[in-house]
Amino acid sequence: MRTPIYTVSEENYHQLVEWLEKTFSELGLSREEIYNGELLLEENFFHFATASGDENKFQAKVEVTKHFGEVSLRLIAPGKAYNPLNDIEEIPDDEQKQYSLGILKAHKDDISYARKNDVNIISIRVHRSGNKIAIYTLIGLVVGIVVGIGAKSVLAPDILIWLVDNIFDTVEKLFMSALMMVIAPLVFFSVIEGITSMSDAADIGRMGGKLILLSIVKLSVILVMSIGLGFWLGAMPDLISMLNEESNSAVIMSLKDVMISIVPPNIIAPFFNNNLLQVLFLACFLGFILAKSGDRGLPVREVIVFGKRFAMDAVREIMPAMPIVVAASMAKMMIIVDISVFLPFSKIVISAFIEFLIIILSEAVFLAIIGRVSPLPFVKKFLSFSVLPFSVRSSNVCLPATLEYCSYKLGIDEKLALFSVPIGIQFNMLGGCAYVTAIAILLRVTIGLPFDFEFLITFFFAALMMSFTFPSVPGATVIVMTSIFGMAGVPTAAVTLFFGIDPLVDGIRTVSNMVGNLSSSFLLARLEGKLDKHIYYE
Repeated sequence: MRTPIYTVSEENYHQLVEWLEKTFSELGLSREEIYNGELLLEENFFHFATASGDENKFQAKVEVTKHFGEVSLRLIAPGKAYNPLNDIEEIPDDEQKQYSLGILKAHKDDISYARKNDVNIISIRVHRSGNKIAIYTLIGLVVGIVVGIGAKSVLAPDILIWLVDNIFDTVEKLFMSALMMVIAPLVFFSVIEGITSMSDAADIGRMGGKLILLSIVKLSVILVMSIGLGFWLGAMPDLISMLNEESNSAVIMSLKDVMISIVPPNIIAPFFNNNLLQVLFLACFLGFILAKSGDRGLPVREVIVFGKRFAMDAVREIMPAMPIVVAASMAKMMIIVDISVFLPFSKIVISAFIEFLIIILSEAVFLAIIGRVSPLPFVKKFLSFSVLPFSVRSSNVCLPATLEYCSYKLGIDEKLALFSVPIGIQFNMLGGCAYVTAIAILLRVTIGLPFDFEFLITFFFAALMMSFTFPSVPGATVIVMTSIFGMAGVPTAAVTLFFGIDPLVDGIRTVSNMVGNLSSSFLLARLEGKLDKHIYYE
């Protein structure tokens, strides 16, 4: 949407303000957004007027644009090239200029400059859309499905193999590698900044304890329901002939192994191996020490803040490629996954959807009981956001968008989100844990192995322990399956039976993981009084 272009000068500037008030109100912007938009426009307009050399004769054009829910102002000014953002690092002697540049500096992320056809163009973002990336991702998803189905219908098998190996797979792996390159530093700096922004060590311990306790309680409820779902789904006789009874050696990770694997052998290893569980431990450990250091740690805190912003800037440069990657990923899946594979495993695919419904309904109950808020805004907003985790199938890849979503759509305090969301990724693998648990019980029923109270209790705590080791990367759940199957007494070779349907159910699992993480951060913000209800209910 574009409004008519408004020609403005110093003489009629007050009329422009009245027009903007009316236009922004019709678009449903808040008073704060309207005020910020008018303030930034005024500062940029008078910067251009001063630079023109004749403020009385200076004229510019203003228009309001709305694109995928994002509302922006465009200031179009003729004359020589001049970018007001180039001056924001200067420290002028004049107090009024200091104030003016301070305003521009505080909102520099919402201002962009371009020059086209000898005209200066300043774009000012007035309203940020939390659904923008989801909309682009949805478009990429649809395009990918259409391209994949179309290519599979008309192209020869050898050409399809070439497309998958050289185009779609390459695009997907390049993007994942580029993003994973910066995710570990982003998590590291974000968690440390979140910890050091708290008032004292007691706050860190209290909030961290609440977050982990909330996650464990929710995970326990979901595990019990998943065990029940496995019994309800019953046996799948078609799988018996596919199982290799002789292959029943599981690599079972003990509690000791899990505890030891959390602590890195050196400070470089977590980043070198992209082991986010170790990165989290390192960030929490160093963040706690830095928080206790007082004024001595101020130089290091500045480095941490810069590091987080630098990592976020790197992520923002990569993220625009997301829709293209989603399209490539979906096209690849449509080509390599034969629909006939789904028929014997339709019960498994359906169970993944049932698990998602169970999880989102459970989270709604937790929000209503513990958070004492209506869960409807949470569910409604999450469903529009869920396109992203479903498409990329990785909570870590979604981290930058998740942090913005928490602040701008759910109303969670930004500093709290920096602390809770990265940590919560590892403690809220609800979807992956529910999926593997239900399948393990289903297979045990299929094989005909006995169930008793001791087995159920042992299996419950083993599955709970293993849920904290789930890697947050696409397809990683099948890695953990071997351990869970071994604990259930199921042949570990059965893991290979589920490779064919994993690309589809992996997206559902990631969405379930994401809703668990978001609800934990939301509940923590609610309990700590760091939730903006106006944003949540708008």
